Amino acid sequence: MHRIRLAWFILPMLVPTLAGCFRSSGEEPDFPEPISDSVCPDLSGSFRYQADPHSQGAWTDIIRYRIDLGGPATAVSLFDRPDGQGLTFVLHREPVEFARAVSDFRAQQPAAYEEWRRQVQALFDPMRAALKVRRELPFDALKRHGPVPEWGVHDSRGRCVDGWYRDTRPYDAEVWLTRDVEGGLLVRLDKTERKVIGVWAETGAGIPYAIHTSSRWARFARVKIPDEWRPTAASLPPLAGAAPAGDATGSMKKEEDPRVSDLRWRARKLMGPDSMLVNFKAAADHVRFTGTLPDRAALDRFVAELGQHPAVAKVELESTTDISFGQVRFAMRLSLRPK
Repeated sequence: MHRIRLAWFILPMLVPTLAGCFRSSGEEPDFPEPISDSVCPDLSGSFRYQADPHSQGAWTDIIRYRIDLGGPATAVSLFDRPDGQGLTFVLHREPVEFARAVSDFRAQQPAAYEEWRRQVQALFDPMRAALKVRRELPFDALKRHGPVPEWGVHDSRGRCVDGWYRDTRPYDAEVWLTRDVEGGLLVRLDKTERKVIGVWAETGAGIPYAIHTSSRWARFARVKIPDEWRPTAASLPPLAGAAPAGDATGSMKKEEDPRVSDLRWRARKLMGPDSMLVNFKAAADHVRFTGTLPDRAALDRFVAELGQHPAVAKVELESTTDISFGQVRFAMRLSLRPK
C-alpha cells in the first residue's frame, strides 16, 4: 500500500521530465510521398522483389513467415483477402531459373519428377477445374512434390491508421504499409524500446520514463504482374521411355486435333467459376460434352458464344435438367466444320 502512495507522489513530479524522453529516430529517404494521410490504402498490386536504392529493409522483414519459394524471386503480389481477414503475399519465381530447376529436378530425381509431373497435369486439368485463382495459393499442394513457379501465404490482419496499414508484431515491432504517388509500396519498420520505473515487483510492470522508437524505411517499385505459368509439352517432357498416357488432360498430346484442344479450353473459360465441365469426348466430326451452369440464362449465353467458334458448325442441346440451387445440367453436341 505504501508503494502505491509513493508512485502517485512521484508521478506528477516526473511528467515534465518524461516529455523529453519519448523520442523517435530514423529519417525517411527521398522516396515518393504517400497517396493519402487519411484514406485506407489499397495495397493490392505487384511489386519488385528487390527494394529501391537507399532502402533499409527487405521482404523478409515484412512477411512474417519463412519464405519457402525454393529459388530466387523476381516479384511479389499483394492481395486483400476476400474475407477481410488480412493480406495474401505471393512471390513469383524468375521464369528462366524455374525452367532450369525443373530440368535439374528431372535429371537428378527422375521418379520424383514423374510424380510431380502427374500432379501438375492434374492441377491444370480443365475437366477437373482444380486450378483456382492465384490468391487461393494453388501451388501449395504441388510444393510437397517438387519445384513451384510461385509461393504464397495468408498473413494476419492489420488496421488502417492515418492512411497506412499498420501490422503489429511481437516484441514492440510494427510494420506500416502504404502506396505512394508513383504506385510503389512504401514501408516503415518500427522498433520500440522502453525503460520503466518498477511499481509491481511481482510482474515487472511500471511507469515508462523513456520510450525510443527507431524506424527503418523501404520502397518497392510497382511492376507488371508476371504471366501465369502453364505447363507445355516442351516444358514438361516425359522421361525417356515413359508412356505418354500420363497426360490426363490430353492437352499435351501431339496427335489431338488442335480444334478440339481449343474448344475444351474455350468451353472451360466461358463456363466460369460457378460451373463444372463433367465430360468432354471428341469424335471425327463432332464433340459431345456434359456439365453444369448456374442457371438457364447462363446456358443460353454459353450456347450462343460457343456457336461463334470458327471450328463449330452447329450447337445442339441434347438434354437439360434443373438441379439444386437453380443450376442446370446439360448434355451438348458440337458439330465440327470440315478441316
